[in-house]
Amino acid sequence: MKIYKDNSKIIHASSVDINGKGVVILGKSGAGKSNLAIKLISMGAKLISDDQTHFRLKENKIIISKPETTPNFIEARGIGLIEVPFVVSAKLFCFVKITNLELKRLPNAKKKHCFGKKIKMMEFNPIYNNESALFMSLRYGVKHNTI
Repeated sequence: MKIYKDNSKIIHASSVDINGKGVVILGKSGAGKSNLAIKLISMGAKLISDDQTHFRLKENKIIISKPETTPNFIEARGIGLIEVPFVVSAKLFCFVKITNLELKRLPNAKKKHCFGKKIKMMEFNPIYNNESALFMSLRYGVKHNTI
């Protein structure tokens, strides 16, 4: 992760906007970050950045955007670069971490630190094919392990 003089940073992650909420998709190389972003875009999300996401603190809010050198396209493996709806930036709402681990049916809420703030973090395993549920939870909210 490169940290710049203005205390901004760029990380290896894709990001989308869902109704004004900035969502950063984390995962190892080849985990399916772009693929998950494409699926969320097909449901109504808009691309912020593919493969690299720029973070900066502005007026006590974390703003995510694409690095200047990143194009307004998303890579679909085996297909090519696709032009999709995009936004320039959004306020960071949460992180989605792609994992291959088994997930709890009703997970406890998790947080990730970013610029000294605790930001919501959700885990997502593509094997469950629940991208629609992920999209709805990001758009409308979710209750964590209230039973």
